[in-house]
Amino acid sequence: MMFAIYKSGLRLKLTAAFIALSALTVVSLAYFTIQHSYQALKTQKQQDELVIARNISAQIDEVLVKAKATISTLSQHRDVSSPESFRQSEALDIVTQVTELIDGIAVIDNNGKVLAIDRTAPDTESLLPPHGDIKKIFVQPVRDNPATQFTKIFRSRSGEIMTAIVSPVGRDGAPARIIVGFMILKNHTMGGIERIRIGKTGYAYIVDASGNVIVHPQKERLLENLSDNPAVSELLTKREGIIEFTNKDEVRILAAFAKIEETGWGVVVRQPTEESYAAAERNLFFLVIVFVCSLLAALVLGIYLARKISDPVTALAVGVKQVAAGDLNTKIKVETSDEIGQLALAFNDMTGKLKLHIDEIDKAHSEVLKTQKQLLQSEKMAAIGQLAAGLAHEIYNPLNVISGFTEVLLKQSERPEAEKKHLAEIYRETGRCQDLIAELLRFAKPKKSGRALSDLGVILTETVSLIQAQAKTQKVSVVLEIPKDLPAVLADKDQLKQVFLNLLLNACQAMPSGGELSAKAYQTDGVVAVDIKDTGVGIKPQDIQNIFNPFFTTKAEGTGLGLALSFAVMESHGGTLNVKSEEGKGATFTLTLPLPDGTDEKTA
Repeated sequence: MMFAIYKSGLRLKLTAAFIALSALTVVSLAYFTIQHSYQALKTQKQQDELVIARNISAQIDEVLVKAKATISTLSQHRDVSSPESFRQSEALDIVTQVTELIDGIAVIDNNGKVLAIDRTAPDTESLLPPHGDIKKIFVQPVRDNPATQFTKIFRSRSGEIMTAIVSPVGRDGAPARIIVGFMILKNHTMGGIERIRIGKTGYAYIVDASGNVIVHPQKERLLENLSDNPAVSELLTKREGIIEFTNKDEVRILAAFAKIEETGWGVVVRQPTEESYAAAERNLFFLVIVFVCSLLAALVLGIYLARKISDPVTALAVGVKQVAAGDLNTKIKVETSDEIGQLALAFNDMTGKLKLHIDEIDKAHSEVLKTQKQLLQSEKMAAIGQLAAGLAHEIYNPLNVISGFTEVLLKQSERPEAEKKHLAEIYRETGRCQDLIAELLRFAKPKKSGRALSDLGVILTETVSLIQAQAKTQKVSVVLEIPKDLPAVLADKDQLKQVFLNLLLNACQAMPSGGELSAKAYQTDGVVAVDIKDTGVGIKPQDIQNIFNPFFTTKAEGTGLGLALSFAVMESHGGTLNVKSEEGKGATFTLTLPLPDGTDEKTA
């Protein structure tokens, strides 16, 4: 319905105009703001990682320069040049003791034979490479370039990842010996790199000039060749830089790298872009939220302005459609005093009067239905009365004759037992027919009512006492609840006692295996009411509407007149008799009697 109103109405046109203008402005500003801010944060993060790589590279470079200068100076010392090995060892001991950067020093000849070695911890001999690699790692580089220099990375005899500084020791102008300073990489600043964390999972590592890992948080990756890694590959050809790539695990990586000038090694700082750009992504999310909120604000503003202009007409159109659909509670909110406001007031007045008339018609219809129902019940009772009168006249006297003769025959002792048995059955069934006729006569000729102000509580208490013995036999507990201030009612005491007795006995019969029977009297809404409730078998839904009809019964033995008579008694007193029940969960019969206009008369 609302869509139909918006389809080509004034509000749609106004809303579209306001939204188009505000949305265009918001979208344009948001795009440039978000794009610039996101790229600026990403660039800042890239520069931050490059700064980390540069700082690590500078620290390592400083360590290596100092170590190289120490070994170069030591190679010119006279004790190192001395042919006496003990003097060499003493000089080496002094240097290793006072220099933190060097973990061990040895002097070897051009054939790789160790001529002197320091005697401090750790055991320098364990820092040497395997015997076959000494010449290749230490001697050959000095032969090719007789200057102080770093060797390639190697693994010592003890398994440590090592580098060494080699420098020729001159004697008679010929480099007959070489001094070697050993550095265990994990013992110095380079070793601390494995503890550096960039964010949650980012880290830094060092590779040598061939791309071999020499420091890495994952120990098992030491000496692994990473030359095919995009960041390492760039590092081998450039001094420093930043790169993004996807690794073998399909994770997007941001990496910054910087060379260590002294050795040609390089530092790589890497972190998943998901972490690196997390701040940028959060900022992007925040900006998007701001954008969406701004756009929504623009939409709301456009709708608000459109509604402010078109609401009176739209509300009137909606109200007319709702009334046409049958909703007479529709009211139009009047917010203006112009012609539209006056029209809304007239509309509200019209719907109010229309609803009042319809309510009056519904009330009258309900009264007609109630009267019709009462008339139908009265016609049923009248029909039973006429039937009872006819049956009593035509059948009752013959039944008395049959009953009398049967009784006489039963008293004759000479009768065979088989005949007596049949006669007894005739006598019993004749009695049943007489009882039925007696019940019918009560409908045809009800006794004259002697109504007086009566204490309903006393009547109920007396009736309950009559069924106590039967209730105890059936293991039925009886609960009686009567307030002290229960007002008197105008009623025939005997008729009410008969109604109570009928309902209480029915309740006991509905609980053949025991249960609870409660009788509660109370005052409510200008009437005195009594609830008689049992926990028995209950009443089937299809039977509830018929239980007050004459001759309707669910018992194996019974006339079906008890509830019909009770209903007639309550109706004659101006009261009601109703039932609520659920099969298997008991039943509750509620009877009501109106309070008398005056209560001066004595209680009967």
